[in-house]
Amino acid sequence: MMPKLVGISYFNASEKGAREAAAQLDVDLDYDGPAVDSAEEQVKMIDRWIAQGYDMIAVAPNDPELIAPALARAKRAGITVLTWDADANPESSGREVFVSQAPENEIGKSLVDLLGEAIGGAGKAVILTGSATSPNQNAWIRVMRARVAEKYPQLELLETLVSDEDQSKAYRLSRDVINAHTDLKGIWAITTVALPGAAKAVRDAGKADAIFVTGLSLPNTMREYVEDGTIKKFVLWNPVDLGYLTVHAAKMLREGKLPAGEQTIGRLRNIRVGPGEVLLGPPLVFDRENIGQYDF
Repeated sequence: MMPKLVGISYFNASEKGAREAAAQLDVDLDYDGPAVDSAEEQVKMIDRWIAQGYDMIAVAPNDPELIAPALARAKRAGITVLTWDADANPESSGREVFVSQAPENEIGKSLVDLLGEAIGGAGKAVILTGSATSPNQNAWIRVMRARVAEKYPQLELLETLVSDEDQSKAYRLSRDVINAHTDLKGIWAITTVALPGAAKAVRDAGKADAIFVTGLSLPNTMREYVEDGTIKKFVLWNPVDLGYLTVHAAKMLREGKLPAGEQTIGRLRNIRVGPGEVLLGPPLVFDRENIGQYDF
């Protein structure tokens, strides 16, 4: 099972859930990925795994196209191939299902509505992403742009910033855009690494009351910023459950036992299985009132 990269809290949480499921199912799990945001490194690892004869490979792609030929090679070798967290090109990769954390439309619309409503639907805002090629992040951005155009036409979107999944770079980019646009009203930081960087930049600038910053991150990472008022609300799903679901789905696919429809899978209820997709569920919105209920 391969995350986009190792060593960040989000994918550490996914590994926890994956290992929980592997222990339940008697699956011998190797969880590993590149140390940086690199589709090329993912391809090299997949080719090694093909040579080592794994039964199942689940990958969170950094690039939907670059990784597709490697996944196709794995499938031709008789390996059960699926994606999770982010999808590969389904046609050219031949992957069997994408284990999705939440519907793309719901994530994108939730992010836009949180910020749009908070700032009165007008002013300058910027999207801070993690990777220029990430398929899920780019899908959310497409939804976000469409939602802004449809519901908040007075919102001015600045040029999207790319932090390369580096929290220090996310901080610097956020600081620079705050300094360049003294009338900035909002920041969407849409990765678990980017949001704490943006939140720190807003706090250090003393602009928590002037700039609404939101995005996607972990409750444990964002707790201090929620408690001090820098972050009012942010969005995510449970990455522990996503890792858990991915291993279950892989085993069920391997055994030909993943029927369509709403399922109970392991300890998870209301999992929707459709053509080419296994869906964890709707996104969660975290704030000061509920953040204490979550530990990941």
